[in-house]
Amino acid sequence: MNIGWIKIIVAVVFELIWVTGLKYAASVFAWGATGVALTISSYCLITTGNTLPVGTAYSVFVGLSALGTIAVESLFFHTHLSLIKLVLIFILLVGIIGLKLVTKEEGK
Repeated sequence: MNIGWIKIIVAVVFELIWVTGLKYAASVFAWGATGVALTISSYCLITTGNTLPVGTAYSVFVGLSALGTIAVESLFFHTHLSLIKLVLIFILLVGIIGLKLVTKEEGK
């Protein structure tokens, strides 16, 4: 796994922090952490383009962010997951894995 894929994972983790922060931040510290997480997430995603095709990197980032947001809301905020949601999440996950498998990494 090259640095581009690692940066996507890091970007997604910080994306989950800032997206959750947008909804639940209630203090100056929480808003500050949200801003820092947004900055780190954006930086990692932008620099991923140095080693991976931008379209693939962005697609995987958005897909994993969506999956992660659904998981965070379900696990920590008790949002209901219906069977159809689970099936669609599985289809999205298959697409993300497929993009990873068929993408050739670019060197600089």
